[in-house]
Parts: sequence; C-alpha cells; structure tokens
Amino acid sequence: MKITIDDLEAFIAVADFESFNRAANELGITQPALSRRIKKLEETLGARLLDRTTRKISVSIVGEEFILEARRMLDEFNKSIDDVQELIKTRTGSISLTTNMTIANSILPDIVYNFKKKNPNIRLRISQDSSPEAVIKVLRRECEFAIAQYNKDDPELEFEPLINDCFEMVCHKKHPLAKAENISWKDFESYNFIKLGSKSRTMSILENELLEQIGYIKGDIEVDHFSALIGLVEKNLGVSAIPSLAKFKRPESDLITRPINNPTVSRMLGIVTYKGRSLSPASKAFCELLKAKIKKFA
Repeated sequence: MKITIDDLEAFIAVADFESFNRAANELGITQPALSRRIKKLEETLGARLLDRTTRKISVSIVGEEFILEARRMLDEFNKSIDDVQELIKTRTGSISLTTNMTIANSILPDIVYNFKKKNPNIRLRISQDSSPEAVIKVLRRECEFAIAQYNKDDPELEFEPLINDCFEMVCHKKHPLAKAENISWKDFESYNFIKLGSKSRTMSILENELLEQIGYIKGDIEVDHFSALIGLVEKNLGVSAIPSLAKFKRPESDLITRPINNPTVSRMLGIVTYKGRSLSPASKAFCELLKAKIKKFA
C-alpha cells in the first residue's frame, strides 16, 4: 500500500489533538474513515504510531520519530502546491524567448520593463538572433517562442502575425532627399545607399520584391545591423531603407524618414511557437503585452 498525503494529515491531526473525534472534525471526515487511514499508515510502515487507551491517545516512540518526517513531507507538498499556483498566476517561473535584432533594439525594452513591473519574480532569458536563427531555436526547443519573420511553412511550427513592417527611407535632415515628399526606389539611384550584408534576410527581401529595381540601391558601405546603419546615416554618409520598427524610439532630430512606394516593400513579423505546445501562463502574459505594444505602433 502507498502512503498518501491524506494519511499523513490524519496522523498529524490525531497527534496534535490527541483525539480521533476532534481530528476527524478538523479534517471534515468521519471518525471511522480517520481510523482506516491511521490503520493503513501503521500497516504500511509496520509499526504502531499511536498508543490508545480508554482515556487518552498518545504518540508512540516510533510515532515521535516519524511525525517529524511527516510534518516535513507535508510542508514540502504544500509548498510545491503553492509554487505551482504562483506559476499559474504568472507570479513566478521563467520565460525563454528569442527575437530578431529589430524588435530587440526597438520595442522590446519597453515591453520587458512593463512586464517586470507587474511580474517582478519572473525570470527572463532573451536571445537576439536573425529571424532564421530564431526559428531554429524554437524548433530545437531552446526557446519557448520567437518574435521574428517567418515565411517557411513548417509543419512543426505555428506563426501568429503581428505587424506588416514596411520599409521607409531614412536620411540626414541635410540630405537632398530630406525635402522630397514622395519617395520611390528610383530616387536612390543618384545617392550612396548604405546596405545591410548581402547574406542578410533584409537584403533577400529587397532583392525578391524589387527585382530589376534592386539596381537603384548601390553604395560603398555595407553593415551587419540596422543600429550601425542608422548611425552612419546620422553622419550623413548616405541614405538607406529601414523597416518602420527600426526607427522606433529614435527621436533624433537629424534623421528624416519617409514611406517608399512603387513598390511598397514590407516584411511580416509575428510570434513563432512549436505546434501543439502551449505557452506557459507567464509567456502568454508577455505575448499579450507585445501584441498591445505593436498594435499601438501599427
């Protein structure tokens, strides 16, 4: 027979009250049911835990030793239940996520700040990766979810779209294009275009969408990340195109941004999760904040 938490509670209650009747009332069970639990516990342990007389119930010598362990086991069980309840309420636990560089350098700090204000005991482990690398981490179960671009139809993954992130022209306020109201890709033909690396996902998007118009964007400076690209534009070393989220929280007066048309080029960003694997309550709460933030921005 297996010892249960109910058995331990029964023994501790009788020991504390020195009465089967009072212990049964405290536990909300009948006295015969309480007696069966004590009998089962004693038979399983192979020792008498309570000494019974017509006038008094007392704990036996073996019972005195066992009650210390019984209390410890009951305390640990109750603590485990409390921990699970706290986890369900998103008060404790951990989140492992990965995000592309644009999200990490734009709206993520505000989201983390607001989330930690409400959930100070949640642990966060955040990776910054390219979108393809972020998706791979979800596939490998290294991260619970990713905030990234996702175009491939993988049967093991689910994608929830968040924002269609359009590319915009960015230049210094003294650049000739700063005064233009309508920008097309052909307008870049006469200027130094600062590009991301040829192997980047961003350049792949531009090449696929612009086709022959890709020839309009040429220059002698190439970088790996938008943060470096924007820094060079701030020095008026050239003009470029960035997703709308990349300019978020950059109120510098020296930068000018304009929508680009003919054609409008965008990338879809969203939440990538492993199919059939539900998010933890803490991760769900984090994603809700993310959705609300992006909704305001979009």
